[in-house]
Formats: sequence, structure tokens, C-alpha cells
Amino acid sequence: MKQRLNTFIILALLAFFSGRAEVQASRLSPEAEISILTAGPGEDLYAVFGHSAMWVYDPINDIDEVYNWGTFDFETPNFYSKFLQGRLLYQLSVSSMQQFLFSYNRAGRWVEQQRLNLTEEEKQRIDEFLQQNRRPENIHYLYDFFYDNCATRIRDILEQELDIDWGPNPHEQEQRTFRDLVALYVAHIPWTGFGIDILLGMPSDKVADQWHAMFIPDELFESVQRARHDDGRLLADAHAEILPEQYIPGEGTFFSPTVILWLFFILGLLSLGNKKLAKVFASFHFSILGLLGIVVFFMWFLSDHIATGMNLDLLWTLPTHLYFVYRAGTKKPGRLPGLYFKVVMIISLILLVTWPLNPQDFHQAALPMIALSAVLAAVAGNLIKTPVSLKGQAKL
Repeated sequence: MKQRLNTFIILALLAFFSGRAEVQASRLSPEAEISILTAGPGEDLYAVFGHSAMWVYDPINDIDEVYNWGTFDFETPNFYSKFLQGRLLYQLSVSSMQQFLFSYNRAGRWVEQQRLNLTEEEKQRIDEFLQQNRRPENIHYLYDFFYDNCATRIRDILEQELDIDWGPNPHEQEQRTFRDLVALYVAHIPWTGFGIDILLGMPSDKVADQWHAMFIPDELFESVQRARHDDGRLLADAHAEILPEQYIPGEGTFFSPTVILWLFFILGLLSLGNKKLAKVFASFHFSILGLLGIVVFFMWFLSDHIATGMNLDLLWTLPTHLYFVYRAGTKKPGRLPGLYFKVVMIISLILLVTWPLNPQDFHQAALPMIALSAVLAAVAGNLIKTPVSLKGQAKL
């Protein structure tokens, strides 16, 4: 009797787990579709590079799920400090297509769909991965703009679950770097682009091959359009516009950082005709660079962002400027400020002479700032010898 009971329990358990496996295997009907959604750039800074998501749609089983790896929780403790330090966890969120499109429609951003050309087995593999990834313990990940974002997550799923031939790199002769790709999307907001460029270090000057370029949603879109399965099937067999483009980025402004900072350079030269004015101008110039240098220093040494490490912009935005501007303005500055600014002059001249050879690609607007540093540092000794008290102003 006991043996029969054990046999019955074992058979019941087998039937239960078999039934669960069958339910899991039949989550998607033969009519199900899996697509990649690409959204165009928007007006806000976080939106200028576009966005990517994955859509699972099954009209038979009433499945309408958009998988979005670009969300985060504003209620996260120390949100802004974690963001600056590169320690903010992003997360996967799942919504309906209508919910996903709401904000894009309101912002006038285009959205296009690429339906993936998949067998039922391939659909099932991707869907199983998504179901596993949406579990609460798996939804969070440490975001990295170049290597782990909303677009690279989709690229990695396709690479892991399918046998894909991405084809030759169509931009192989262009030698595009990560910095070059970023610059394309911030060209219409030049001051923001200048700020971003200053914060990007040498890792951003690495050439981005076809695989790595897919951190940009548009590049993922183009790569999927060209890609094929190993058996020759197109990876995407249909392409449709879901939302038309309404937002069109501006064309920038004449008063770009390069123009304004060359004008600032000219003003700096003119200030040398008056010793008192030259001191004020030099103090202002080096103070601004020193404050900027604190940000560059923080993003290199105190954050986990890969892209902002090894930043040679720190050579001309030295945080130490702040101390020596203050020291030079005291009644007894001593010899140290004069020696310091001689070193600044030498560093600035080296940067100018070796400009085409530098391992880091400096923004063109940095050129007049470095040149002005060389000039002002060269005459700093004469300015320091007879300090002049300027109420309310730093003095050099």
C-alpha cells in the first residue's frame, strides 16, 4: 500500500511539472511577434541619443509587453551623487505599447519597429530570457553609457540567443571613436557638447567598431537592418513607422564655445595693456579653469564611469589654480606662485605644440583656453610682484 502511494505521488509530481513546462512552452502562439523599437532623439539631454526597447506581441494570447532597460528610480537614496559616481542602478521595466508610446508621442519623437524574423523556437528562447530577466531579483543593472545601456542590452540578447552574422563594418574606413559618435548627437547643443567632451577621457577615443557602436540606438537599428541569421535569413523581415517625427533638433548657434572662447582669448590679450585689468582677468580665467578642474578630477578619480577616466583635460583645468590664484593675491605671495605659473606656461605650450599628437582628442574650443593660459601664465610673474588690492575680486 505504501509503495503504491509513493508511486502515485511521484507520478503526480511528474504530471505537475510536465504541465508547468507545457504551459511555459506554449506562452507564445505561432502568431506571436518580437520586435525592436527605436525612438528618435528628443529635446532633453537624457533623450538626445534616442532609445531602444523590445516588444513582445501575441494577439492570440493577449500579450503586449514592451521591455525597457532605460528606467531608474528617482526615489533612490542619494540619487544624484550615485548618478555622478556611476553607481546608479538602472532597471528593466515592462509596459504595454500604449504606455510606452505616450511620452514619445507627447515629445514629438519618432518611433520605428523592426519585426524580427524568428522561428518559433527562437521566439521562445528570447521570451524565456525576458521572463527570467524581469524577475525582481534580476531587473537591476549597473548602467554604463558606452558598454551597458538600453541598446547594448538588446544587442547582447540577440547575440546570446541567436546565431547572427552582423556582416562587415560599413564604417570601417572612418575610424569613428566613441567621442565622435557622441559629438554627432550633441552638435545642435554645442555648449552642452563642449561640457560633455571635457568630461570624457582617453577611453572615449578608442575606435568604436560595429559591435561597440551599437551603444547608440540608431547604430543598433542600422546593424539589425543589415544582419542575417547564420542560415542566411534576414534578422529583421519587416520595418514600420509607429510614430512620425515631429521634433526636429535645432541647428546650433553662431555663438558656439569655439567662437566665444576665441573672443575671450582676444579680450585676454587686450587686458595686458593695463596691469590692474590684467590681474583681474587672469584671476577670473584661472579660477574658472580651477573650478572646472575639480569636476574633471571628481569624474576621473571619484566616479566609476569608465568614459571619464584618464582625462588629459585635467592638464589645463588644474584644480590647483584656485589655490595659487588666492596665494598670488595675498600681501606676501612669495616665490611659489611665480614658479607655479611658469610650470603652467610650460604645460600649456607643450599641449599646444603636441596638439595633433595628443592621445586624447581635445575639443577645438579648448585651444583658445590653453593658449590664453600660456600667455597669462607667462606674464604672471610681473603681475604678482606688486599685488594690487581689488575689493571683492580674486587677485593674481
